Amino acid sequence: MTSVARLIKAKTISFTEEIITHYKELNLTETEAIVLIFLFRKLDDQDNILSTSALTKKMTLSEDELSNLVVGLVQKGFIEISMEEGVESFELDGVYEALAAVLNQENTTAFIDRQDMLSQIVLYVETTYAKPCVPADLMIINSWLDLGYSYNEIKTAVLDSLKAKKLHLKYADAILANRKTQSKRTMVEYDEDIKKMLDAMYVKR
Repeated sequence: MTSVARLIKAKTISFTEEIITHYKELNLTETEAIVLIFLFRKLDDQDNILSTSALTKKMTLSEDELSNLVVGLVQKGFIEISMEEGVESFELDGVYEALAAVLNQENTTAFIDRQDMLSQIVLYVETTYAKPCVPADLMIINSWLDLGYSYNEIKTAVLDSLKAKKLHLKYADAILANRKTQSKRTMVEYDEDIKKMLDAMYVKR
């Protein structure tokens, strides 16, 4: 799964907002988009059981119409269905990937640059820790980008956490926060030194 798709699945990027904005680009009808939003909310409630009869109660479609619509979404690759012990469950990884592809094609340089940096950081973290990033990791990385940390700052913090044998991003996050605080203190101390020097230069004689 791509990094942007992971962010959508982890709710760091709003699925509902993006599907409403881009459903036409995904060749979806308004009704199909609404069904996908309903299914996403079911997953958010830790419910991955596919029940068209339950969904019908929330829509004006008949159960047959809804079943045909779901089949169409499966054929488009937006819904994955599996059967276990006679119970149908579903996942939406296909629509996450499709939506991520649309977002990556947007003509917003800042967005593309951010996604490139995000991908680089995710790759570096997964390589350094020798394990895949989980949704909580992606949220931390996204917050780093919001705070304006550079790639090198993040890379150094992750490497230092590895040296400390703390293979989780919360430790790297603490390192970044601590260094930011120290940097502010150094700046204040430096400014005070300059102030004293200027005071000495311009003291009345």
